[in-house]
Amino acid sequence: MYGTALDQTQGVGGITAPEPVGWRLEDIDFAAIDPVLANENEALLLLLVASSFIESGTRLYASNLVVHFEGDHEVSAWLAEHWEPEELQHGRALRAYVACVWPSFDWDRAYVDFIQAYRPLCTMGKLEARRGLEMAARCVVETGTTTLYRAIHHRVREPVLRTLLRHISEDELQHYKHFFRYFRNYQQQERSSRAAVFGALIRRTAEISREDTDIGLRYACAERCRGTTHAPLPFDELQRAVRALLRSSVPIGLAGAMWLRPLQLGPYAERQARRIFSLAARTVMACSA
Repeated sequence: MYGTALDQTQGVGGITAPEPVGWRLEDIDFAAIDPVLANENEALLLLLVASSFIESGTRLYASNLVVHFEGDHEVSAWLAEHWEPEELQHGRALRAYVACVWPSFDWDRAYVDFIQAYRPLCTMGKLEARRGLEMAARCVVETGTTTLYRAIHHRVREPVLRTLLRHISEDELQHYKHFFRYFRNYQQQERSSRAAVFGALIRRTAEISREDTDIGLRYACAERCRGTTHAPLPFDELQRAVRALLRSSVPIGLAGAMWLRPLQLGPYAERQARRIFSLAARTVMACSA
């Protein structure tokens, strides 16, 4: 059904991720934050707030995943014991960083507003009916988070945040590797067509693009408007600033390799698909400027 099997290396798209050794929030020296460097880019900080909301809301869709994969003890155990706790730690860490940089920012109040808008989106109906296709869709989510945190890491100079973003990005890449392995296991049983897999990738990409980040940014911006004495950044300007930030720093090559991998293309087809993906991604970014 599929072409030549992809490489069996640990890395994704030629980039090897370190094996998880674990890190703790307590290990991050928030007292060492450089306040001048930390406040260089307000749009970037608001993007971190939005990310902290989404990561902290993991339980909303984690419970759906556990139900969806009920009976698969390996998957359920990994979701409950590794993936969910690590995602929640990302949320706590980003929240703690923002609290140090913007002590007047009422994260709790903003999160309550965010979660009320976000909760209706986290339903069982959002999951792919086939387990393997949902694993492919999860690869899309982890592609987005891995490349997002790498893009932000590329743009920031503040040392504590750079360390934190490196930890989170490494976690997300490890999560991707787990979801991809589970996808391949399910494919041996379900044998979804490449067209079906492609459809799952497209659907999840569209959902992420129009929902998660925009909602997080909207409520981060609303709270910043309430909690600052200087002229806040209007939401439409914030969206443009974030797009500009990502346009110049997202690792498109890595994103393409990760996004396309569940299609399990042959070597020649994958090379061509990566070129098309890169061209499409750059075109979309240019049009959204």
